[in-house]
Amino acid sequence: MGLPEGWTAYGAEGETVSSAQRYQALGNALPCAEYIMAGIKEVLARPP
Repeated sequence: MGLPEGWTAYGAEGETVSSAQRYQALGNALPCAEYIMAGIKEVLARPP
């Protein structure tokens, strides 16, 4: 996914995150990233 090794190993409070939770979080991030990039594309496509 391009993230540094261990990037998703720990939660916000420093607790260890299971592999299943890590995979789910990364999978859920894709629609969010697509939404953000679509908004950026829309703004950049507007005439000055």
